[in-house]
This record gives sequence, structure tokens and C-alpha cells, in this order.
Amino acid sequence: MASNILIAYFSHWGHSRAFAEEIQRLTGGDLFEIRTATFYPEAHDPCSIQAHQEQLADFRPPLTSHVENMDQYDTVFIGHPIWWYREPMVIRSFWEAYDFTDKKVIPFCTSGDVGIANTEQDTRKWLPTANVKPGLRLGTHAVDSGTAEIKEWLHKNGVIDERGKDK
Repeated sequence: MASNILIAYFSHWGHSRAFAEEIQRLTGGDLFEIRTATFYPEAHDPCSIQAHQEQLADFRPPLTSHVENMDQYDTVFIGHPIWWYREPMVIRSFWEAYDFTDKKVIPFCTSGDVGIANTEQDTRKWLPTANVKPGLRLGTHAVDSGTAEIKEWLHKNGVIDERGKDK
């Protein structure tokens, strides 16, 4: 039987990938990397400048990866780093590529010090027909030590039971 949970993520430096992989380990959901043809520099400052320019221009980076059967998923986790206080613009490309009507959408992100509030607000704005659940932000280097927090968050969102087993 196909999984009804999708864990989609964009990760530039690997932190959001690690978070997505931990969600996958705990839920058994399908992992999907959101990729774009847009190049982002490895160095923080040039990447940050580019991300800011994309936000100001309301740019949608083209996707180079696509979910084959989005209809099979009832629950979609969408993860990313925080760039300029919100999701990278490639996440908006992803949102616009699929119909999230009646899907449970759960955002997650990594950040050095910025919270997830803007991403939650943007997710509700851009996906008004989805059932957007509370997200979770972990510190950039906190994924390895965040398993208990991730389990609690998954349980609160009705994805796993109190023993940590998927529902």
C-alpha cells in the first residue's frame, strides 16, 4: 500500500534534509526533495542576498522535481530553511504546482534564530483550501537533538500516537 504521508523539503545546507529524514523515520512517509534549476551560492551572504532579491521580485524558481501522484497523500509536510524571515521562494513554486484542497499540510523549518510564524501565516494564505496545522521550527543545528520535540509535535498534529507509532 502506498503511503498517505509526503515529506517534501527544500534544503540548501542539509539541515532541513536532516529534519525531513527524521520525520520520515518516525512516520514512514514518503520523502521528496524539492529541487530547482536556480543556483544558490554555498556562502551564506551571497545566498542571503539572492534570496532577498527573489522575495522582492516575487520570483518563482522553476521546479526540476515533481511529485508523481500528489492525490495519494492526505498529509503533506513541507520543510525548508528560513530565508529573510520566511520560506524560500521555491516553496511558493511548490505550493502553486499542486492542489492542496482538503489535505493536512504541516510546515517545518530550520533557522538560526527566526521562528516559523511567517511561514505558517504564508502557508495559510497561499493554501486557503488546505487544513494547515501548527508547524515546528528547529535551530539550524538542533535536528540531531530534537527527536523528542519532533515526536511531541507529530503527536499533537495527529500523525503518530503517544508511543511514537504512526497512525
